[in-house]
Amino acid sequence: MKSTRDGILFFILLLYCSILSCKGGKSPSPVSQPVSAVQFRDTTREVGISAERTNGAFGKRWMPETLSGGGAFLDYDNDGWQDILLIKGSYMPGKTPSDGQPTLALYHNKGNGTFTDATSRTGLGIRMYGMGVSVGDYDNDGYDDIFLTAIGKARLFHNIPDGKGGRKFVESTDQSGINDTGFSTSSAWVDYDCDGRLDLIVCHYVKWSPDSDVFCGTTIKEYCRPTVYPGESCRLYHNDGNGHFTDVTKKAGIFNPNSKGLGVCICDIDGDGWPDIVIANDMESNCLYRNNKNGTFSEIGLQSGISLSDNGKTRAGMGIDAADYRNNGSFGLVIGNFAFEGLALYDAGTPPPYSERSKQAGLFDPSYPFVTFGVLFSDFDNDGFSDLIVANGHIQDMNIGTNPEQNSAQHNLLFHNKGDGSFTDISVSVGSTIMDSMVGRGLCSGDFDNDGKMDLLLIPNVKAPRLLQNVSPNHNHWLGIRLRGVKSNRNGYGAKVTVEAGGIQHSAYAHSGGSYLSASDQRLHFGLGNFIRIDHIPVEWPCGSKQNYGACEADRYIELTEGQPGIK
Repeated sequence: MKSTRDGILFFILLLYCSILSCKGGKSPSPVSQPVSAVQFRDTTREVGISAERTNGAFGKRWMPETLSGGGAFLDYDNDGWQDILLIKGSYMPGKTPSDGQPTLALYHNKGNGTFTDATSRTGLGIRMYGMGVSVGDYDNDGYDDIFLTAIGKARLFHNIPDGKGGRKFVESTDQSGINDTGFSTSSAWVDYDCDGRLDLIVCHYVKWSPDSDVFCGTTIKEYCRPTVYPGESCRLYHNDGNGHFTDVTKKAGIFNPNSKGLGVCICDIDGDGWPDIVIANDMESNCLYRNNKNGTFSEIGLQSGISLSDNGKTRAGMGIDAADYRNNGSFGLVIGNFAFEGLALYDAGTPPPYSERSKQAGLFDPSYPFVTFGVLFSDFDNDGFSDLIVANGHIQDMNIGTNPEQNSAQHNLLFHNKGDGSFTDISVSVGSTIMDSMVGRGLCSGDFDNDGKMDLLLIPNVKAPRLLQNVSPNHNHWLGIRLRGVKSNRNGYGAKVTVEAGGIQHSAYAHSGGSYLSASDQRLHFGLGNFIRIDHIPVEWPCGSKQNYGACEADRYIELTEGQPGIK
């Protein structure tokens, strides 16, 4: 360190288990740490993924440039292997790159540890300023469709046969009735009225266009805060069947003109069997829409305690996720916030208001210096408890004068679940795959090699994504479950699945959305620790139906079909 002040700062940050980026964009050398039980290997290039993101920036510092970066794990052809979709971005009006406009990028998993570029043959060589993606089978034909949020017009793509034994996507936006324009961000599929068809919730951020752009800063323009622009309401589209949707935003009670939504999470937060919707807003109150079971919602963010910080102030909510991280059958809800705000963690195990316990859980101090976008619960070491990973990266593309240690590129954070309701920051011991700085945005998990260990896709605002293969050196057991709804929606979104092994209950909720702009492997993943046999698997299908599946062996993927007793 160059000065006494810097030395003191470095010491304090080590006590907080958080290592800030140096001015050169790299993290300072950490003290010696034991090797973690969780380990990843960056396999991006060797598996054949060569796409790089652009945010279209060319010096104007327009707001959308700093927020984009989504992607997905999905099995678009039902061959049992997770494919990868990357939203590569585009250029804004006024910029014509010499190499042409970028397109989406879809990589097909060949099942041998490598991927091949399937963008053109699947019809996704689309040019658009895309933001994020959600995955769901909206017509219940057994194949997943995709919805892409964007600057301008969001777009819906239907998964159909290509006539050659494969699959392709055709745009169905106009005929679907979804007329979603503006500044859309995260989205999620949800059957909110329990009619067996997936509806669509779309977050919107602010009312911005090149013509309405505001100069923020003094002599040098900076990216503006969202307070500079009016908000845009999230939008809810009801699936009418036959491929058509109706905008029911106002009718359903979702309309909020002050919303500046960046993240959306679907969860049954009150345990009544009906899906609720949680929106992470940027410098506006977070919203919790409780399902009234009659096609409408009631906004109870303030009553639930998630709207504001403990001191009654709004925070810059971005990514969001929920999981039964305590194995007590109820949700923990995590929200990523801006630098010097820290992660927020709410326990919904009791009636609202829900307790905010990020400090007690060991998440607040390590996350305090960072700007957190993607957040994701997943059991990376299969010990039976959901861990937490967050993707960090500043919105400014320059060092900030009042906080010179804050760089645009920041390292990510990985928290290991200790099993007692708290977490330990293991980022340093995991190594460079987590600690190498990036301008982190999208984040999703999926088992691309089907070995039962959850892998990661980290998506930056610009440049290459990182596909991190989970190579953790442990021998814990696991179970993966694919749901097939019959009366319910085909994806089984909204189902609560409990795996009982060795007297311990592990529960998970099948859902779309979560994290930031991204979609994870929709197969439910359960770490089982030392247990090699599952006693039974109770399933609460969406909106009421219950079923109990029998015993099975661990360390494999199974399929559970609604109304059928057998395990496939």
